[in-house]
Amino acid sequence: FKMGSGPKSLWRYTANTQTGTVTKECLFDSASCAFGVINTDAVSAQEHQFIFMCVASSKDGPPQGVARFDCRTGSISQWMPAKHEFCGEPMFAPREGSFEEEDDGYILTVMLDGKRRESHLLVFDAKNISPGPISRVPLGTLFPHGLHGCFARDATWPSDTIERRSKLADKMESRGNMWNEVKSDFSGLGLRLDDIEEYFPGWFS
Repeated sequence: FKMGSGPKSLWRYTANTQTGTVTKECLFDSASCAFGVINTDAVSAQEHQFIFMCVASSKDGPPQGVARFDCRTGSISQWMPAKHEFCGEPMFAPREGSFEEEDDGYILTVMLDGKRRESHLLVFDAKNISPGPISRVPLGTLFPHGLHGCFARDATWPSDTIERRSKLADKMESRGNMWNEVKSDFSGLGLRLDDIEEYFPGWFS
């Protein structure tokens, strides 16, 4: 990892709409960090106090733990898993019915266990990251480290829909080396628009 990736730090860019200038400020560089997120329901495109991110144990290590950075005080609280475990991009999930406090919610992340070759969904109290996850859900399979995602409040799909979409994803993955041959009707991948309609009903209606 050290040979193929440089250290990553947290920066803030400020755009002055009056002068048309942009300034930047390093907020955190004590350890490598990545995938910073905020509570977009509460402070999207507004001043925010808290940033949640993946953090490494050193400046040149891979992202492993989850951290909460306070932009006002510069303080950071974090939780680190075992050496063979790696947390992915954190996702903020607002607490149901919460509209006032910026950090009133949960942090979700998919953690890869490299020793057992399996993944877990971890849930943290966004107000108190350092004690560790308040829930750990085995996913029954291995998800690659670095998987991106977001929390979607209304994304409640039935199991058969998830299964259909998973089959399409597997089909497309098996033809991943053919993307340069793809036409607008997906025929380059051996897929038809009917396939898409089967797995994603209503998309083209």
